[in-house]
Amino acid sequence: MKQQSLLGYLETVTIGILFLSVGCAHRNSASAPGLTTNSVRELGTLQERRLAYDKRLKAMSVAQLVEELRSDSEKAREPFNSAAYREIVSRGEGATAELKSKLTRNDRASLLGLLALRQMSQRAYQSLTPSFRISVFADSLKSSKYFNTWGIPNAYWEEAAKALINEGESAKPSLVVLLRDTRAAPVFGSEGAEINHQNHYRVCDYALALLDEILRRKVDMPADPAERDRLIEQELTNQK
Repeated sequence: MKQQSLLGYLETVTIGILFLSVGCAHRNSASAPGLTTNSVRELGTLQERRLAYDKRLKAMSVAQLVEELRSDSEKAREPFNSAAYREIVSRGEGATAELKSKLTRNDRASLLGLLALRQMSQRAYQSLTPSFRISVFADSLKSSKYFNTWGIPNAYWEEAAKALINEGESAKPSLVVLLRDTRAAPVFGSEGAEINHQNHYRVCDYALALLDEILRRKVDMPADPAERDRLIEQELTNQK
């Protein structure tokens, strides 16, 4: 199940409330006639903004789309919540050469562009150096405030996590560093957020789970953070 970014989540909630308001007003229009008009107007405005933005994206050059991707990446917008990502992927392999040439920053600003390139052409994606790709993913992971981009340990992985796992053991050093990062790693949404909340996942837990995948260890993440800490200390000892 795809999880939304905070922005996408709040927008969805807003639209849902508006629909509910419209329905309630229709059932009781005599007592709240203004609610129907205001709610429909606000809902229509949101939809108009989305359509206008989609139209602008379709008219953009690849270079302009890359700037939108960079902006969305720095705002921590996920691929499935980025209209610019969807648009550039729809351009197909013909856009890959220019997209690749624009991927010069080896930090989170290149995340959506890198993931788009991976979807559009494996050949072009693999032609980038592994160190560049890993640096982009590692910086994105360690600087994340919400972790919808990555998925949920023991539940599912999103494309960014899958791409990092596919880098294999070359990605280990970047993940080992994050085993000491005990910051909370929240997600927004419904089912995924509930799983995350129940297990109190942290950045170090994501790092451990990704290492397990890279090393092909069939280990379920324990629900108890203390038990996960024991596994993390064991992993750090093994790396010495």
